[in-house]
Amino acid sequence: MRELGKHIRKWLCIKPLSVGWKGAVIAVASMVFVVVIVQSYYMFADRGLLDTAIGAIVALVAVALIGAVIAGFVHILKKMPTRYIWLFFSSFILLFISFLSSLFGTPIIVILMIFICSLWGALVYRLLTGSIRHYKSMKRLIVIGLSVVTTVIIAFGGYWLVSEGNEIIPGANLKELRTSERYANNSMDNPTEEGGLSVKKITYGNKESYRKEFNQSDSLSTKSVDGSHFVKKWSSLRTKRVHFGPDEMPLNGFVFYPEGKGPFPLVVMAHGNHMMDNYSDTGYDYLGELLASRGYIFVSIDENFLNGSPYDDLFIFNALEEENPARGLLILEHLKTWSEWNNTADNPFYRKVDMDQIALIGHSRGGEAISIAAAFNKLNAHPDNGNIKFDYNFNIRSLISIAGTDAQYKPMGKELPLNDVNYLVLHGAHDMDVTTFQGSKQYNRLHFTGQEEVMKSSVYIYGANHGQFNTSWGRGDTIGLGNRLFNLKQLMTPEEQEMIAKVFISSFLDATLKQKIEYRELFKDIGYAQQWLPDTMYISNYADSKTMLLASFNEDIDLHSTTIVGGKAEGENLLEWREERIKKKGGEDLYGAVRLGWDRSKNANIASYSIVLPNDGIILKSTSSFVFSMADINKQRSGTYNDRLIDLSIKVEDRNGNAAKLPLSYFSKLVPMIEGRLLKWPLGNLGNISEPVFQNYGFKLSDFQKVNKQLDPLQIVKFSFVMDQTKEGVILINDIGISN
Repeated sequence: MRELGKHIRKWLCIKPLSVGWKGAVIAVASMVFVVVIVQSYYMFADRGLLDTAIGAIVALVAVALIGAVIAGFVHILKKMPTRYIWLFFSSFILLFISFLSSLFGTPIIVILMIFICSLWGALVYRLLTGSIRHYKSMKRLIVIGLSVVTTVIIAFGGYWLVSEGNEIIPGANLKELRTSERYANNSMDNPTEEGGLSVKKITYGNKESYRKEFNQSDSLSTKSVDGSHFVKKWSSLRTKRVHFGPDEMPLNGFVFYPEGKGPFPLVVMAHGNHMMDNYSDTGYDYLGELLASRGYIFVSIDENFLNGSPYDDLFIFNALEEENPARGLLILEHLKTWSEWNNTADNPFYRKVDMDQIALIGHSRGGEAISIAAAFNKLNAHPDNGNIKFDYNFNIRSLISIAGTDAQYKPMGKELPLNDVNYLVLHGAHDMDVTTFQGSKQYNRLHFTGQEEVMKSSVYIYGANHGQFNTSWGRGDTIGLGNRLFNLKQLMTPEEQEMIAKVFISSFLDATLKQKIEYRELFKDIGYAQQWLPDTMYISNYADSKTMLLASFNEDIDLHSTTIVGGKAEGENLLEWREERIKKKGGEDLYGAVRLGWDRSKNANIASYSIVLPNDGIILKSTSSFVFSMADINKQRSGTYNDRLIDLSIKVEDRNGNAAKLPLSYFSKLVPMIEGRLLKWPLGNLGNISEPVFQNYGFKLSDFQKVNKQLDPLQIVKFSFVMDQTKEGVILINDIGISN
């Protein structure tokens, strides 16, 4: 045994310890041994002597093995030349920055690249220099074989990087899920068809704008804005590049407007963060052309000077910080300019702007900026600095967030609240920048007081990415080589993604600014839009100020309580029944839901969950609907995709004991939790690839009466979810209510 130890030490080039180091080893080992024995006594003594001894031994062995791995790595580094170690860590940093796109995948790929390239270089160099002539036959064959293998790996890796990835087909498309005959009677006009108005274009900006587009002979002139208190770390290099500082931010815009007398609703579009010198504001011309032809004044504003610039920010070491409030401020200053023009007799937009009908659209950080603008709009002062006074109070009716960020700015340390405004959020399931559905958080924080007739909707789109909503950004959602890690082939085409934006944005504006209430039905049930939309998978949510919430699951810790006073929640034969905060890819959200699980192979009795209404206080109408939102949460369900579609029954009961049921599929089956595998195979499962996304459902009470004519819809006392269609499942339900 001693001889074996000598050979191992000789092979590893481990020198015998000196007297001092021997003493240090003995002292530390003894101290640790005593500590482990004592701690094991405290942790395991109640289980008996044997378990205490086993616990101590397992702890010692496990920690010794971990230490051995670390020591082995350090020992290998000691045997490497300093120049290679220097190159290794420098290469790792440079490659990590170059491929920076997905923190859960990049380090693994970079280490593999360096390791394979190092091995290949060492082997090929030996072949080229002829040093293998001195090797024995077996060693020579090993070197040649490994050279071939590593060459093939590098060639395959290069192909893997330049390839688009592999196509992934969604399990169930819109037309497969929404099959009701009621869609055939859709009388809505196609919201993507151009209207009958001729479209004109103009720009406006500062007289000495850093971009010539905003300083043409026919451009309208604007004043600069002092935003110095709204940003941090504005560099001198940035000032040199754009020729102004944070105290002189310009108001620049591209305008698409209809020819005619007006007044026309005003729509302001704010882009997000991209390369500062790769201008983003022209990427929404497709929306401007459409909306202007349909009777809107559309302006895409310039906030590129607030975007990232590796050169001016010294890569990441002097980057602009906390600029989102400045984005919101500029939006409001643009509105102030439009208000002045609307009241200036010699201005071409004199009395052509309907300042009572304003919508803001924002993409990425712009999606958060429009919420900041809407919040600032109703304040008298900056929430973080009372010395900065506000006096805006514009009639901002609607907000549309496209792949928006959330909570990058927290006024007074709080997530941004919104009240009584129409809100739409669009987000791609394959967004490689904002990888979690952040806009849904603002959706759930939006509060209806009942004083305004407003609505909110969210649409989650399979195959949509971050950038293709902007024609300048494209298929890659990160910078440069980082895009090569993503599975781009699974994305829809740019034209399809633009069409989706047109359908929902045009419909939402018509519904909320022009009171074309028929388009509200499209957001309650997007099956009505299937004839205009690309046939992929959509998960949509909806709520409005006419909904009386019965249970929102945000009040207390009592599983039986409801939002409405006097109501009661009941559950039977459920394997899981608890209320919890929604867990997204980016962490836990602030809003809650009830989690329900069932499995008839473990409990043959039919599971159910019910909301019992209070004895009085609920006024039901013949036009009322039972509404709720539901999300799949079960990652473990097996079977084909169609097997994993969830169906159950919605049951209602009246005071006389009459009951009626409709299947969930009467509206739509619930799709399995979408898995957004962003990276290419075989890295697609790295990181958190799925999150619950809520689908709204609405069942008219009159439809239940068609099932049982004895049922009195005005006397319903109980609503139930009966798990009698699908044998097993785990779901989340929130925002259960009555829509009148």
